[in-house]
Amino acid sequence: MYEPTIEEPYKISLQNIRYYSQYTYSGIELLLVISGEIEVLVNQQSIHLSENDLLLINANHVRTIKGNKENVVALLQIPLRLIEQHYTKIHECYFDCNSTKKDNGFYLLFDQIRQLLAEILIAQYQKQEGNELEINSLIYKLVTLLIRNFKSTYIGQNQIIGMKNERIRNILAFIEKNYRKSISLEDIAKQQYLSLYYLSRFFKQEVGISFTQYVKEVRLKSAVHELLNTNNSIIQVALNNGFPNAKSFNKVFKEMYQQTPAEYRSLHKKEPSNGGEEFSERDQYTLLKSPKFLIEISKYISSSNNNLITMVEPAASTVYIDMPKEPIYTRKKSSKLLVIGQLEYALHEEVQAQLQIIQELLYFEYIYFSNLFSSTLTITTPLFQTGGKFYQINALFTRMRQLGLVPFIRVEFEKEVEISSEYLKLLEEFLQHSIQYFGNAFVGQWQFEVVFTRWDETSRAFYRDFYQGVKKWSADSKVGLHVPYRLESGINGKATAFLKEFATICDLICFTCNPNEHVDFTDMNNSSFEGVKSFLKKSCTDLKEQLKSVGFVDCSIYLTNWNTLYGNTVDLSGSFFRSSLIFKDMFDVMREISGVGFWIDTHSLEKSNQEYEQIAMNGIALFYYYQLKRPAFFNIQLMAKLSPQILAEGDDFVLTKGEGGYQLAIYNTSYVNPSYSVESFFLRSLTKETRFVISGLPPGHYQIRKHILDRNNGAFYMNWINFQRGNINDGETIAFLKQRTFPELQIYEEEIATNLYLQTTLTLNAFHLFEIKPLS
Repeated sequence: MYEPTIEEPYKISLQNIRYYSQYTYSGIELLLVISGEIEVLVNQQSIHLSENDLLLINANHVRTIKGNKENVVALLQIPLRLIEQHYTKIHECYFDCNSTKKDNGFYLLFDQIRQLLAEILIAQYQKQEGNELEINSLIYKLVTLLIRNFKSTYIGQNQIIGMKNERIRNILAFIEKNYRKSISLEDIAKQQYLSLYYLSRFFKQEVGISFTQYVKEVRLKSAVHELLNTNNSIIQVALNNGFPNAKSFNKVFKEMYQQTPAEYRSLHKKEPSNGGEEFSERDQYTLLKSPKFLIEISKYISSSNNNLITMVEPAASTVYIDMPKEPIYTRKKSSKLLVIGQLEYALHEEVQAQLQIIQELLYFEYIYFSNLFSSTLTITTPLFQTGGKFYQINALFTRMRQLGLVPFIRVEFEKEVEISSEYLKLLEEFLQHSIQYFGNAFVGQWQFEVVFTRWDETSRAFYRDFYQGVKKWSADSKVGLHVPYRLESGINGKATAFLKEFATICDLICFTCNPNEHVDFTDMNNSSFEGVKSFLKKSCTDLKEQLKSVGFVDCSIYLTNWNTLYGNTVDLSGSFFRSSLIFKDMFDVMREISGVGFWIDTHSLEKSNQEYEQIAMNGIALFYYYQLKRPAFFNIQLMAKLSPQILAEGDDFVLTKGEGGYQLAIYNTSYVNPSYSVESFFLRSLTKETRFVISGLPPGHYQIRKHILDRNNGAFYMNWINFQRGNINDGETIAFLKQRTFPELQIYEEEIATNLYLQTTLTLNAFHLFEIKPLS
């Protein structure tokens, strides 16, 4: 004998409803119109709902819904079985909950219901640990509110009608509880002490359809749900839903849907997905799972009435660290490349000032640029060659050397080289001049990256001559190739063949990596983009393996252009704070390869990426305009405080040790859809509280320095928006933003006898650093 299938405990969704044909539901159904309008027909009564309107439809009431194209409706279905284990009278309850009724005096209660619906939706969408407990507790709270405030009784002139309604409610409750069994109108007539003829007329008058048809619809609605959401056989679905056999089920089903159950399942059953459109012959609606709709519904939580707000407690965890005697890993030094785009951009006064700041505070090893022989920089007219053909390049390179920066020169063959022989001749002339002007020691540190888009014989000849030309004048200079690499496809065949051929005369490999290329920002059905997690680290390790397979064993590898998950619009690029993502990727990648590139500022990034539609996606910049520091600047500054010796490491922290003491870096990495970052409620829900108990430290007196880099400390955007996004073009405003944009620093002292206790609360993608310095 088949056992009936247990229904899902509840169903909550956001929908755009065009049309729901006549249907019933065996539990409580709540509709909240977020925007737009819908028309609901309940037991022949028409109810018009517009923005913020709320309606409860009682169990087994027949309903039809029509809506316009633009509506957004929150729909919650609560099976009575979920409640009856705690409140046995739920089948007898009739709720009169309709916010469109005038002067009902329930304004505050309706606000509470709206808030509870919003919290249930958000909890369902975010899927944090324990969310089922949270959702069920909210549902119980909501139903309790309904029972205590919206359960109806009838008195006076309406008493007879009330008796009829109570009787029909009892009958519908009986059907709901027993439709999986064999039930008949005759059985119910006996229970209600009514004649069969009277009950038949009474039922159709009150419900709008006959008893037999109503029972069929209840059974079919449940059967359709089971067909589409389980793998149960047709006979099992039939028996689960009150049909005596598969033949009877097939007949009734085909009368309603013009298809057999098997055909219907084959056409309509879908694999689980994040959402999308769901259509049947009777229903037309779209499930909405975009964060922008959830942000819209959070307005019911972000109310000015604090009594209605349920604050989200940050997730908390405790980490115990027993200080090891030896480090588990020692990081190798990895170089930082300062990307400026084309070399001529270094002539700008602002860039010169930025270079000075970067080298004073961050210290980069290389300055990475293209278009070495730009017409702006090389003087070819004899009349103007009094300072030499390379006068301006000399001046720029001299300034670079003074700042401690070594040129890393990118040569884009198809863009920069018109005639190979002439370019190579100019290159040798420049190298010969540079050896005389700068000396072997400086020129010997230079690095060259050659970029091809076509891996043909012309490219082969050019690279061979280029390599030999550089080595002829500076044997210590490094020459290598840019590799067109993608994690999903690796290195293409032509490039692989090229690499095999030139493995012995290739000193370095450069590549770019942008996980955002794999994110469809127009697909708003994704709540998070976990697919980009560790994307850069995986790319680095995979590329190294591929290079080994073609003869590159100890080759230097540089990631010249990269990014983390990014907000892909102007607003989101500022509001989506991502310092922990930057730190985590930097920390992981610098273990794997020789160096990582950073763009100097927003303007150079934009100017050098004009062919891209989404400029902000193509790199991480250290400055905005007017030398305003971006969070990545502070990321590098704080990361420099970490010592090479790693004592302990977890998913969200790393503990290091150096001569000056210990450093504990903590980060709250979240790959949530950047659209969340514009709404404070979501930010609170993604906040994390972390406690650390560190044992094994030498007893003594310590100074603790806590650096906080988050959206309120180190991100100028949060200060800039206070100017209503106006132009920041006066000196006083710029100075104000510079003064306000800095990580917070807290300093205190502590006597440690046994354990050190540290606690911190991290907002979305925040990065915190504790410096633990012994004073005695």
